[in-house]
Amino acid sequence: MDIAVSVIVPVFNRENCIEQCISSITNQTLKNIEIIVIDDGSNDNTLKVLEKIKDERVIVKSQRNMGQGIARNSGLEMARGEYVAFVDSDDTIEADMLKKMYIKAKSENADMVQCNIRDIYPDGSEKLQLSYSDMAVNIKDRGKYMDKYFSTCTHSFEVCNKMINLDFLRQTGVVFHDTKKCFSEDLLFNLELINHLKMVYFISKPYYNYYQHENSHLHSNSAVRLAAIFDLFMEYIIKAEGDVRSSVLYTASMVILYNIGLCVDDHVDTASHVLKSGIMKKYIKGALKRKCKLRHRIFLICILVMPMKVKLRLVEEYSRW
Repeated sequence: MDIAVSVIVPVFNRENCIEQCISSITNQTLKNIEIIVIDDGSNDNTLKVLEKIKDERVIVKSQRNMGQGIARNSGLEMARGEYVAFVDSDDTIEADMLKKMYIKAKSENADMVQCNIRDIYPDGSEKLQLSYSDMAVNIKDRGKYMDKYFSTCTHSFEVCNKMINLDFLRQTGVVFHDTKKCFSEDLLFNLELINHLKMVYFISKPYYNYYQHENSHLHSNSAVRLAAIFDLFMEYIIKAEGDVRSSVLYTASMVILYNIGLCVDDHVDTASHVLKSGIMKKYIKGALKRKCKLRHRIFLICILVMPMKVKLRLVEEYSRW
């Protein structure tokens, strides 16, 4: 039987939730799938839990701890499906996710299909992460695509809500960076992927369940995260070319300002330092040359001209939008 989708699940010390995660994948309505679980050097009972799963579609590979990015690359090397998807070990997916996304990928001849994400909080409350309608996008101008879809987070920065044609991905040469060297390998993966995408389909329904935890990636030390994101864009922009390089300034401005806002309460000196930097001003001025949303344009102008106290208040509010 041909494999429609290879699902890659990197896992490290997730004995309490890995069974629930894998169960949500084995119970998919699309049956001709393979589930590649990369145990990234777990030292708890994760492997024992995985060994109890009796489904021939589940393939478990153990390796020494090298981080999520390298673990995903290990899964990509093993993948045999027509398409590839990624699920984080502490999350779950809805039963129809793979089938719905696979059907759209085939019918639209899409390089990548993206669904919405449902954020689930410890108190049981839920929130949709993205806001858009179902649509196919034929990418003819990458700069315009960055402005309209990536900088505004329609094309989200995660990979967990994506299904990508595996032959296409291998032809691009795009892989994940070492998580231990790159704080947000998902963001960088998407930035590099956009250089090659031609057809994308967006599904508005939330098929991916993202469980929010205090120790999750998003809630890591905000100052460390800010510095890492700042460095990531600096390195990427230096290498980027043409209109993509110009358009990334818009994305960089909005993402960095969001992370500055997360720092204001506990690391106001760090937040102020980045806001005052010449590089940040350069990014914002570059963003204003792009086709920004009106509210973003007003926001960016205020960040350039207002006193520091007002800037800090504005970025703090922006992080809550």
